[in-house]
Amino acid sequence: MIMRRAHASFIVCFVVFGTTLAALACQLRHINEIFMTASASSFSGLPPDHGVSLPAGVFRDVVEQSAIAISLTDADANILYVNPAFCRITGYGPDEVIWQSHSILSYKSTPKAVYQEMWQALEHGQVWSGRLLNRRRDGSPYVAELTVTPLHPGASGDGRGAGGVRYLGMHRDVTGEHRLSQQLDNHQQLIESVISVAPVAVALLDASGKVVLDNPAYRAFAAEIQGGEFAEMVLAMLREGLGEIFRQAFVRRHSLINQELRFETRGGDVRWYSCSVSWFEERRTSPDAFYSECCSDYILLVMHDISAARRQQEALRLAAMRVMLSEGELDQSLREALAGAAFQLQGPVNLIAAAASLQRRRTKGAEGDALTVALAEALRAGEQAIATLQAAMPPEPEEPSGRVNLNEVLHDVLMLETSAFLAAGIVVDWKPAMVLPPVQGNPIALRTLFRQLVTNAVEAMNGRGRVERNLMLTTGCHGDHVYVSVADSGPGVPEELRLKVFEPFFSTKHTRAAGRGVGLSLAQEIVSRHRGMLEIDPGYTNGCRMVASFPASSLSESPEGGEA
Repeated sequence: MIMRRAHASFIVCFVVFGTTLAALACQLRHINEIFMTASASSFSGLPPDHGVSLPAGVFRDVVEQSAIAISLTDADANILYVNPAFCRITGYGPDEVIWQSHSILSYKSTPKAVYQEMWQALEHGQVWSGRLLNRRRDGSPYVAELTVTPLHPGASGDGRGAGGVRYLGMHRDVTGEHRLSQQLDNHQQLIESVISVAPVAVALLDASGKVVLDNPAYRAFAAEIQGGEFAEMVLAMLREGLGEIFRQAFVRRHSLINQELRFETRGGDVRWYSCSVSWFEERRTSPDAFYSECCSDYILLVMHDISAARRQQEALRLAAMRVMLSEGELDQSLREALAGAAFQLQGPVNLIAAAASLQRRRTKGAEGDALTVALAEALRAGEQAIATLQAAMPPEPEEPSGRVNLNEVLHDVLMLETSAFLAAGIVVDWKPAMVLPPVQGNPIALRTLFRQLVTNAVEAMNGRGRVERNLMLTTGCHGDHVYVSVADSGPGVPEELRLKVFEPFFSTKHTRAAGRGVGLSLAQEIVSRHRGMLEIDPGYTNGCRMVASFPASSLSESPEGGEA
């Protein structure tokens, strides 16, 4: 609305969205001359070649039938005329507002600075546009979008406008638009507030994968990760891990939910995130897209930190694996010990059998010979002892066999032996091959194998006077074989013992606490079962290096189970 000013003013106001048309005959008598003058000045001055000839009453019809509410005020801001649209918007009838001050529409909460700004522009002959808070007849407020244009005296050229400066103003009811705009702003602020404080990393990407919007959690985590653009890294990892599933989801715009990814931070810490990817379309806001379905694709990336849960799961898995490996090692050690004992016993039994045979030939089978009887009894006792040892051996477990990644096996072994490394002050240098073909084998047995090799290396470096304690593990490919190297900085193995150390019960240590002497024989037995080879590198002089090699698994092999 327009408040009254101390100086003369003549105001015309237009308001959109009115009520029903009303009869304005009495008011039109007062302003008919104004309409006629405006009509004549508006159309009579057209160029001769314009080709337009309009009746004088057209201007009046336009004003009265317009969807924009129009009001005229005199110099004291008293209303001279209102059109039907004005009545529909404000709820006032013509007889209720004619000669009333235009401040009748003023709402108390409109700041005075708004009116001051408006009048300052009008006094300089400028058009003013803005929004005011007006009041209807029933006292309810509405937001009016107003435009006021000053009309100077004598502008028509016929001298009829000498009464003072006039103002042509137009305003429309934009309460609904204002409400929607505020709701949109509130929703946007709410979403931004929730996303900003949410403990999940959120990023909005364009079709090319570039980040256009993110939250603090995303920025904080991206700063910790090694490499380039974090979002591109996440999509690349999903693409590599899911393969055709990711491609189909990308083409068909299907969501990917709770895909777990593992990251290493700059500080060496390992983090796990559950990633979800969804696509949505944003319609273009440019005018040329008004009647078209033009839109832009965006990708919403949401990542939830599950590191704590994964660490707990990993701890439980390692505990279960440690128990399982310990039981397996115990059984295998018992089998090796009993088999070694039976093997060691078999030699004397064979000698007794030979002696008994020789004695029988000497006595020509005579019965009652005391030595022959004693040798026969000793032979039966020895064979019975060997049979008892063989019967006491734990049976070989029927374990699944499949395609195994040795990098994953070694990672588990290193996790299991972390406490031993820390206690012994051993520095581990772990250099896995970036791409390592799988091998066909038993994951449990292979873990046992490398745990034996690592344990043997740690024991070798635990001797007195060993200052440098380094353990180096390397994986790689050589031809169609996959190899694993376990090197230590211990005293090494003399050349004459490099084959003997793989025999049961043999140990280079001279104390009973050194060990059972079955570790390397157990490792050799596991390697042989996997069609591999275990040997000591003769060219390594900084300690001892054990190299285990296995044939790489071809894609044509179809394992029934196991790890891949």
